[in-house]
Amino acid sequence: MEEEVKSGFNFKKYLPIIGIVLAVIILIIILVSVLGGGPKKAVKNYVSAINKLNVSKVTKVMDLRGMYAWNFSNSDLKDFSDEDYDEFIEKYEDVDDSVIELAAASQEKSIEKNFDNIEDEYKSFKLKVDKIKSSKKLGKDLYLVKAKISMVAKPEDEEENDEIDSSDIHTFIVYKNKIVDTDLSF
Repeated sequence: MEEEVKSGFNFKKYLPIIGIVLAVIILIIILVSVLGGGPKKAVKNYVSAINKLNVSKVTKVMDLRGMYAWNFSNSDLKDFSDEDYDEFIEKYEDVDDSVIELAAASQEKSIEKNFDNIEDEYKSFKLKVDKIKSSKKLGKDLYLVKAKISMVAKPEDEEENDEIDSSDIHTFIVYKNKIVDTDLSF
């Protein structure tokens, strides 16, 4: 009797290993999409935190060190270059922790005052991200996001205040998935 020589790859032998590898890859993709989110998710989280009128939730999605560094860098978004990015990172790394502590206290008071005004003047207030118009990478973990945001607010006293129902494109600078700068005011 002649022995049969098997040629080819035996898939059945490796099927359980392939299944486990595929399951791990799918799990990693799901975790990255849920936990990571990226700059677009940062904008949505920021708007959501404002809607809750909760100071601590808003400050959690903001990067005060980045805000300070961004405000003191001479960056023009139209011509943003690698040198501008390097300048931002240099300023970011140079920000002293004591400055951040003072800025945090000041920022929290400002946000709280804005929320108090909203609660006093409006019986309902809602921001909504209608659409992310664009997301442009400015550097490693630094993005320019433009989003169409709508605001609807019904006044507490209809005779004194006008109802707000508007929509506009707003700019957000996002660093490491936290808001560094925005032109959105509330």
